[in-house]
Amino acid sequence: SNVEHPAVEACLKKLEEEGLVDVTYVPVGKDGRVLASDMISAIGQNTVLVTLMLANNESGALQPVKEVAEHCRQNGVLFHTDAAQACGKVSVNIDDLGGPDMVTLVGHKLGAPKGVAALYVRPNCLTENGRQLPQSYGKGGIMLTGGGQEGGRRAGTENVPYIAGFGRSAELALANLESNMDHMERMRSRLLSKLQSHLGEDNVRPNGPSDPNYRLPNTLSVGLKNVQSGLLLSNISNEVAASASAACHSGGSGSISAVLRAMNVPVEFAMGTLRLSVGPSTTSDDIDRAASIIAKEAKQQLMAPSK
Repeated sequence: SNVEHPAVEACLKKLEEEGLVDVTYVPVGKDGRVLASDMISAIGQNTVLVTLMLANNESGALQPVKEVAEHCRQNGVLFHTDAAQACGKVSVNIDDLGGPDMVTLVGHKLGAPKGVAALYVRPNCLTENGRQLPQSYGKGGIMLTGGGQEGGRRAGTENVPYIAGFGRSAELALANLESNMDHMERMRSRLLSKLQSHLGEDNVRPNGPSDPNYRLPNTLSVGLKNVQSGLLLSNISNEVAASASAACHSGGSGSISAVLRAMNVPVEFAMGTLRLSVGPSTTSDDIDRAASIIAKEAKQQLMAPSK
């Protein structure tokens, strides 16, 4: 899609610049979701890989991974999904995702330490349907040369404590997934309702799907009309943890993010968009206090004389 995380997009752009691949970017709609039919229609005879994130890191929109993954499997095309943002918020069970060939998972999204991640690779998928790995990549597909760690695929001594922490976090996330999803959805809805109550519904615009079945339960991308999100965040940063776009690549420049542009969010809301996240431990009091602080700062900004 045209809203992939920079970890995927930048890699593809680099390969394009080197003339190694041609990439087709399928646009999302105003709700931040791409149509499965559009993704499938973009697959050509020479397509070797389709990659589609499971959940967008800014809007929280869930993409039609299952439908696209099933089509790719039936037609012998490799399929990868970046499920980093979805970990611990919705199911990332391989069957629920339509049997993708590769899935990226990130530890800190579900409570593990920062700096540990995993790539699921379906057995034999890289050599099926006449595919052959370049000889320099070996039989297993070497990603990082050097030592023989991780089955010879990725060199470097394994960080065992972090791996163990990732595993335990995954166990806990799975055990509590349903209850956590319900709780986070309630907290997200409360946060949106409180902001609209403080500032007026016409001045608070949620970005992304309105149907909870098509978005993450914990992520609220919300635009505050005629507010400068960068200034607002700088003034409340000691009290509320938030970002103007995705927390992992928010530069604070005040520019409109590529994701919001792709969704055609009106500029008066895009410039005031906040990315707010709730978690399993978030309380109603946390929500009420955060909403009050954000609304107070927004009102002060709007009432300030123009320079």
